[in-house]
Amino acid sequence: MTIEDAFDARLKAAFADAQDDYETDRESADAFVKRVQNRIARPDRRRILILGAAGSTGSAIAGTQLETFFSGVNVPADGVMASIAAFASPETMAAGVLAIMISGFAFILPKRI
Repeated sequence: MTIEDAFDARLKAAFADAQDDYETDRESADAFVKRVQNRIARPDRRRILILGAAGSTGSAIAGTQLETFFSGVNVPADGVMASIAAFASPETMAAGVLAIMISGFAFILPKRI
């Protein structure tokens, strides 16, 4: 018998015990389902705010990185990119990219929720 066999046996036994508990204690399972449904019905505002703050922090960091990226790009002397680079600073180009991304999320998310 190998280590994997002993682990598999313990794992199968744990699943069998869990299945037995589920089948014998149906009322607890129904109570659990009801608690989960109630929790889904009222979302946790703190979690939403924390995730939003983390996303905003990530966006700010990404914006500073985009600004660095656009300031280091070698722009050709002719063409559309040369025209854009002549009128827009790296900060403006980074803000434009972020605005396009935000508008994309604003367009997609309401359809997903």
